[in-house]
Amino acid sequence: MNTASPLLSIENLRIDHGSGVSLVESLNFTVRRGETVGLVGESGCGKSLTALAIMGLLAGNLRTAGGSISLEGTDLAGLGDEDLRRLRGDRMAMIFQEPLTALNPVMTVGAQVVEVLRAHRDMSRQEAEKRAISLLDMVRIPDAAARFHDYPHRLSGGMRQRVVIAIAIACNPALLIADEPTTALDVTVQAQILQLLKRLQREADLGLLLITHDLGVVRQVADRIVVMYAGSVVEEGAVDEVLDRPRHPYTAGLLAARPHGSFAAGGHRLADISGSVPAPDARPAGCVFEPRCLNAQPDCRASRPPLAPDGPDRSLRCYHPVGELN
Repeated sequence: MNTASPLLSIENLRIDHGSGVSLVESLNFTVRRGETVGLVGESGCGKSLTALAIMGLLAGNLRTAGGSISLEGTDLAGLGDEDLRRLRGDRMAMIFQEPLTALNPVMTVGAQVVEVLRAHRDMSRQEAEKRAISLLDMVRIPDAAARFHDYPHRLSGGMRQRVVIAIAIACNPALLIADEPTTALDVTVQAQILQLLKRLQREADLGLLLITHDLGVVRQVADRIVVMYAGSVVEEGAVDEVLDRPRHPYTAGLLAARPHGSFAAGGHRLADISGSVPAPDARPAGCVFEPRCLNAQPDCRASRPPLAPDGPDRSLRCYHPVGELN
């Protein structure tokens, strides 16, 4: 078990809407140096919102209402806008879902890499341009010196995502957040981007927080998995242990809903999880998954289970886990 101090530590984080409704509550997890953590769950569970809170990019009608977000020992929630701007792009960086909207359409891709370098490093324009071309080459953009002068619309989706990654790693951040980095890409390009992220993470020893819906991607890339549901963590642990032996009914439901082969070739019909993620202002008083859970019992409706240890380096929020008598 790794006992070193975590690179990123989130403790009892609560994110509220301006109306006082909690969107994320009692959120706890860590990311260590050299570690990839997969953050998974259905849309509406709070994954991207958590990433934006870490980066200090919450919308104006949202706020961090409790708990702490610590990066390298610094409480990010207590920093002002100027201090956060100094950290973003330097010690922490984010790869957004859609590269076409993440890039400035009226600036060349090279100029956008140079802008980050000159904002955080004492570099001349010539030095920054040389470094930018090197970064574009590092993320495997063919003929990087020529592509340096292209505008985003002239590149394919995969090439644009590589530019976004080059911008994110330009200043050697300690923490890299990748929010659904392969969603808009075809399968072949997805594999290339994942291999690139894995190589960069290994070579730079950075902490990588990977947000995704794809459990296959998590198994391929991550060391640990954090499963979120309705704004809270419901299960956490080593990726193979959790995916091979899920304990929370929600985790088991997500795994059962994955395709396992062709139905025509003797496969099976896909399982589903009945119902949907409750709106933040309509979450039940007890276990938030209880209305959709096949293992639910009366005590699940009476109170919300705590996130508790469930063996070495594993946590679970459930009164009646998978595989136990109810």
